[in-house]
Amino acid sequence: MAVINRSSAQPKNIRRIWKTPGSKFNWFFLFGSLGILGGIVLIYRSALATQLYPGPYNDPFRQFGIVAFILVLLVAAYTLRRRFLRSLPGKVQNWLWLHIWFGIISLFIACMHDNFQNITHDFSFLSTRFTEAAFGTTALYALLLLVLTGVVGRLLDSWQARTIAIEADTNGAGIARSVEDRLRELSLALERLSAGKSSQFKHYIARTLRSDAPPPPSPSALSPSEVRDFEYACVMLGEHVRLARSLRRQRRAHLVIRAWRFIHIPLACAAVAIISYHSLFELWKMLILRQ
Repeated sequence: MAVINRSSAQPKNIRRIWKTPGSKFNWFFLFGSLGILGGIVLIYRSALATQLYPGPYNDPFRQFGIVAFILVLLVAAYTLRRRFLRSLPGKVQNWLWLHIWFGIISLFIACMHDNFQNITHDFSFLSTRFTEAAFGTTALYALLLLVLTGVVGRLLDSWQARTIAIEADTNGAGIARSVEDRLRELSLALERLSAGKSSQFKHYIARTLRSDAPPPPSPSALSPSEVRDFEYACVMLGEHVRLARSLRRQRRAHLVIRAWRFIHIPLACAAVAIISYHSLFELWKMLILRQ
């Protein structure tokens, strides 16, 4: 009879805590964003009441565009901090809160810069509208799409983290890498347990592992010497099936967020390029006119 080490199984009564600690910078950037947005809204309402033709070429609407451009650059700095300039101060998590809140208010300020044209009124989808003012409308829609995909990504990230946390807390092994290690241990244990057994015993284990389903009823043609090992094999097969399902759910969560990044990151690069072109061109034109 094969000797199997049964102490390798994870205890089932351990409850892990899978939770990212909170950050005070979340509230710092949230209140800072609300303060910036509130000040811009007050100036915007005052300008609407005093100007006959409010628009992006008049002050303070033009300054709103500059503020929105600066916020977009700060939002893009999160990617630089995370992937390239890791020497920048602060934790990546803190830069993430800046990325989230400044990204949201930059859209509202950009809409006020254009007095919500093409957002709430004066819609036009002609090609000339998208190319006029150094691709101003294109830059606005690019920012709108970027912020919307960012919000979707944040929701997906929360769903992913919650899914992985639930699986890691309930599967008895942990996150995906620990589950993979445990599955390898079970496969090796089942392989050792099958050594020297009958063909029915081996076929039953191989079929259950391939189908990744709960163990079917035990085969009837087993010798009495194999019954005890077969019962223990059924226990390990049940754990293997449960962990394999948990691993699939964790991998699916990772795959969804990777697919979102595959869309969001190229979109972010294109949007920042268009916004930068529009903003720098309009700033250059403003400086030329002032001379």
